[in-house]
This record gives sequence, structure tokens and C-alpha cells, in this order.
Amino acid sequence: MDGGMSMSGSSGCKVSMLWNWDTIDTCFLAESWHVRSKGVFALSVIGVFFLAFSIEGVRRVMREFDRRIVAQRLADQAAGEHVPELKKNPNFAGIYTEPKMVSWQQQLIRGALYGSQYTAAFLLMLLGMYFNGYILFAIFLGGTAGYTVFGTDTIQQLEVNRDSGCCC
Repeated sequence: MDGGMSMSGSSGCKVSMLWNWDTIDTCFLAESWHVRSKGVFALSVIGVFFLAFSIEGVRRVMREFDRRIVAQRLADQAAGEHVPELKKNPNFAGIYTEPKMVSWQQQLIRGALYGSQYTAAFLLMLLGMYFNGYILFAIFLGGTAGYTVFGTDTIQQLEVNRDSGCCC
């Protein structure tokens, strides 16, 4: 141990849990991610940026997929197809049970999208725990750029809610 929180393994990896700007001989997540040159470090920072960026892209795909499911249900209702209505739950007074809206195939897709977004976010959290300034800024900038590119639909949803009289 050097500096109280830094660890150097037999592989020459520098791992620090204090703010740092280390580049060469840093390791992230595993010894196999051992950065031995500035070029590899630059690729790591770019990769982390795009991982954070892609989380917002996956979130957008999830929202679009859910909208498509709802639109299909509304189209089925408009076409006169039988769509189950809300039913009162006999076990709980005043509680209504939502009918099944998605098929198992659709829910599997939703689950896979959520799982990929959740996994990527967890990996970013682990990367952030190295407190490397370059990696942290890549996470912050990647998330910001991703939201800037993929988050435009959220304000449109607010406009739809306002027009329909929905307050929330």
C-alpha cells in the first residue's frame, strides 16, 4: 500500500480510491484492463464516454418501444378489438387490476433492454469508483451528450400531457 488507499499488484497496476489523474499502468475492473500506454488510455476514456452515451440511447429505445406497445393497444381498441378493461380486485377494496398489456415476447424485449441499460450503468458506477479524473469526466460528458441527443422526446411527452389535460 502506498498513500493509504493506492494499491499496486504484482502486475504493476495502479489502483487508487482517491482523486487521481493517473494514466499509464492504471487498471480498471480487472487486471486484463491494464493500461500500458497513452493510446490505450485514450481508447479507454473514449470507450467509457460511449458507454455512458449509449445508456441514454437504450433508454430512448425503451421509451419508443413502450410507446409502440401503447399505440398498438389504442389502435386495437379503436378497431373494436376486445381489449380487457380494468377489473376491481376482490381482495382489495378500491384497487383495480390492470389487464395484461404486453405479450411475453414484448416483455422479454423490454427486460433485455432494461438489463443492458442497468448493467452498463452499474459498470459506469464501478468505473467511477476509481476516482480517475479522465474517466469521471468521460462518464459525465457521455451522459450529458447522450441525453442531449436522445432526450428530446421527453419534452414532447410533457406537451402531449398538457394538451390532454393530464397534469403529471
